[in-house]
Amino acid sequence: MNILVTGANGFLGSHIVEKALKNGHTVTALIRKGSDLSNLSHLTGLKTVDIDYSSLESIKQCFNDLPQQDLLVHNAGLTKSYTMDKYYKVNVQLTERLCLALKESNQFKTKQIKFAYISSMAAIGPKLQNGPVSNYGRSKEMAESIVKKSGINYLIFRPTGIYGERDVQFVPLIKTIKLGLYPAMTPKHHKMTLINAKDAAGNIINCSQNHSNAIVHLEDGQVYENNDLKRVFEKLLDKKTINLRVARPIVKTILFFSDIVNRTLNRTPELSREHYSEISQDWDYDFSKEREQIPLTIEFPIEKGFQEAINYYKTNHLI
Repeated sequence: MNILVTGANGFLGSHIVEKALKNGHTVTALIRKGSDLSNLSHLTGLKTVDIDYSSLESIKQCFNDLPQQDLLVHNAGLTKSYTMDKYYKVNVQLTERLCLALKESNQFKTKQIKFAYISSMAAIGPKLQNGPVSNYGRSKEMAESIVKKSGINYLIFRPTGIYGERDVQFVPLIKTIKLGLYPAMTPKHHKMTLINAKDAAGNIINCSQNHSNAIVHLEDGQVYENNDLKRVFEKLLDKKTINLRVARPIVKTILFFSDIVNRTLNRTPELSREHYSEISQDWDYDFSKEREQIPLTIEFPIEKGFQEAINYYKTNHLI
């Protein structure tokens, strides 16, 4: 396939590009001028094209200047902000511009190109909630609606928590574990799901070849509690730890003041109070019926996946 990828230089995007190239596809990354391409520097055979995402006409011209494509993977998006306005401009309006430009371009008129949208489990919210509970999730839900109504053959992917090489979200936790402490800031039996970035990328490419007009939830098929992760990290790091349990009200209070400081300094939060309230709820959805129709291939169960991540952290002197 000829594949276009937005957000190719990011964490998940770089894995999508790498997997597609390894599978023999021709990949073109749509890159904003001045973007950091360090996540792509090790790849050979990747084509890059500069694009101005702010203009419908410039996006359409970009599409018209390219040879015929089979798939557009829209991975670009905003994951951290304090305002719905920023989420809306990036996650909703950009998705709308891409859909409109695609339909008006030669890519759509000549052949039915497929649109793969990388959404999030946040678009449906925690298991016991009736919909998204964060501005990020609401923006993803709105973007999904645009894709479904676009008239373009689509696939919507809703990944759960993604981890792996090139991501650093687990670095603070691992550093704390190496000190002999395991911080537990969610309820004792908090249920979560995960997927390694390589598995997420592989299934995005494979499903995009074999399915259309469907929603695919990406997770490794397991449900984890705090103690499950604790055991995995203790084994991989060869370090016994003591539980450092922090009650949710205390965490929320700390994050309340942290949010005030970050807003004042106009800094992007690593963890906001809203995001904590979202991820600390249960996410143990049952996708067994979906798997019967759209099976996933999982090559990186949690121990193997985190071993690779830890090796990456060590190689890059992050831990």
